[in-house]
Amino acid sequence: MKKQCSICTKLPHYCRAMQTHGREEQYTFPPAEAGKLKRIKDTEPAKTRSPELDQCPGCGTYYLYEIEYEYLATGSEDEQKLTRLSDEEAAKYL
Repeated sequence: MKKQCSICTKLPHYCRAMQTHGREEQYTFPPAEAGKLKRIKDTEPAKTRSPELDQCPGCGTYYLYEIEYEYLATGSEDEQKLTRLSDEEAAKYL
């Protein structure tokens, strides 16, 4: 986070959310501010559910957004991870 930003101050350095079919009471979700980030690029375009490089429109901070999905016989399990990146870490994806 490069400066006080109304979006990034509400996002932790790392967060993980998960939804598992049949356990709705245990669902967790990324902070709403994660939805305000802008997608810059898919890091592995040929891969389904490629991790994406996102950027804050307010201050330019980069984030890696990863989605994992597992199909189970009783339903599915979805997991989202959001990690704040330094400029040097983001440069690997740019």
